[in-house]
Amino acid sequence: VTTPLTTNTSVTNAQKKMAPKRRTTTLNPGTTPVTTPLTTNTSVTNAQLQAMINEGVNAALAARDATTNGDDSHTSGTGARRPVQAAYECSYSEFIKCKPLDFK
Repeated sequence: VTTPLTTNTSVTNAQKKMAPKRRTTTLNPGTTPVTTPLTTNTSVTNAQLQAMINEGVNAALAARDATTNGDDSHTSGTGARRPVQAAYECSYSEFIKCKPLDFK
């Protein structure tokens, strides 16, 4: 004769909650507190700010121009030239065969 084993699976709410983390604010003995360095504020005029922006933009444009060959040749930067689709000519009857939207 075998008897089934039963276990107590009920858990109280107190057992479900995790213990709070300890947060200490005291320093370890022999350590010094970390202080942030003092920063000095310098004022920048609008003209100086605009000059810095222009310098950055000009540098970015120069870098872009250095990587392109300047003739809008549809290259993707890999050296292989991508084909440009030629315009397709069609007649009115071919256009009607495409079944364009009916406007009423």
